[in-house]
Formats: sequence, C-alpha cells, structure tokens
Amino acid sequence: MRNQDIKNKKGFTIIEVVLVLGIAGLIFLMVFIALPALARNRRDTQRVSDISRLSTAITNYQSNNSGAIPSDKYGNYVSGHAEVDQNITRTLNHQSWAYFYDSYLLISAEAKDKFVDPDGDPYSLSISSCREATSYDASTKICNNGQRSKSTWVEQSEGRPNGIDDVTAGNPYEQTGSKGHTISIVTNATCEGEDAVHASGSRKVAILYKKEGGGSICNAI
Repeated sequence: MRNQDIKNKKGFTIIEVVLVLGIAGLIFLMVFIALPALARNRRDTQRVSDISRLSTAITNYQSNNSGAIPSDKYGNYVSGHAEVDQNITRTLNHQSWAYFYDSYLLISAEAKDKFVDPDGDPYSLSISSCREATSYDASTKICNNGQRSKSTWVEQSEGRPNGIDDVTAGNPYEQTGSKGHTISIVTNATCEGEDAVHASGSRKVAILYKKEGGGSICNAI
C-alpha cells in the first residue's frame, strides 16, 4: 500500500517549473524597472519642496524690505554653496541675491538643512529679467530668458540649461562655490503652466527648475 502511495505522488512537470520561473522573472523585472522611477519621483518631490522653500524665503525677504526683492544690480548669479563664507558675506550688499542666499536660505531660522539638490550638490541661482519689451514674445508674453521647459535635467545640473552656459557675472562665490543645479529666477514674471511669462511689476517673480523625471516646476510670487 505504501509503495502505491509513493507511485501516486507526482512532482512538478518541466512546464510548471518553467512557468513559475517565468512569473518570478517577470515580477523581478517589474520591480527592477519600478524602483529607479520611484527614487526619481521621491527626489522630484523633494525638489518641489525646495522650490517652495525658496519662494517662502523670498517672501520673508520682501516682508523685511518693504516688499522689494533682491536686486540684480549686484550680480545675477550665485554659485551653490553649503556653508556661509563670512569673509564674503560681510562684504555683500544687503540688496544682493548672494546676501539673500546666505541670510535667508542658509542661516534663516526656518532653514533646518542645507539648500542642496537631492543628489547632494547645492543649488545655484540664476537671475534674469522679463521687464523689457524685447525680453518676451509680444503675443504670448513668454519670457525669452530663464525657461526650463525645453532644457534637460543633465544640462541644468551641469550649469548649461538649454545648452547655453550660465552667465555668472558678479558671482561672489565663483571661486568657492559650485556651478550647476541652477534654479532660474525671472523677475517681472509669473507662471503660465511650466513657462515664465511677462508680468507688470518689479516685485513679480517666477521660479523655475527642471525635474529629473520630466516636466518643470514653476512657482510664482
């Protein structure tokens, strides 16, 4: 009787084994594909939060300066840096974007961490204007400068958004900071979708940054 029971027990067939291995391989492949996308999405979510933090910092600066924003008369680019250089900071005009970076992003009471991209490199700031009639399209009002919708993530990270090197005039952190991961700040502008468009008023600002997973952030103040 025992021998009969043993004979009646059947193992897996080759087809069943192949089927199980195929399903396991498919699941592994799906996870392998999904994990990098999930990681990119998490990093982009952090970038959205970082741009919101920058917007709040500009609003705080305005509250302390009768509604005015920093002026590009004292430089239109600030290289990314994780630490305040006191030798530089003490020489900065308090209306400059570099002073704003040091005082409102790095040592503000609200700043609980460094102002860095999720990949570990500090953000830079590039400031341009959409004030003059020649700086935007007359029909669409789309600004000629500072856009990120047609740039790639890599170009932005390397400091050459849209394939054009960042203009770093008047950059006090040029020697000690790092170029790239450039957030675009366009004055006299607001947001229309992912683009900066002309807006009346020098206190209007559009903040733009390309996301790693595609699409661009545009926050208006």
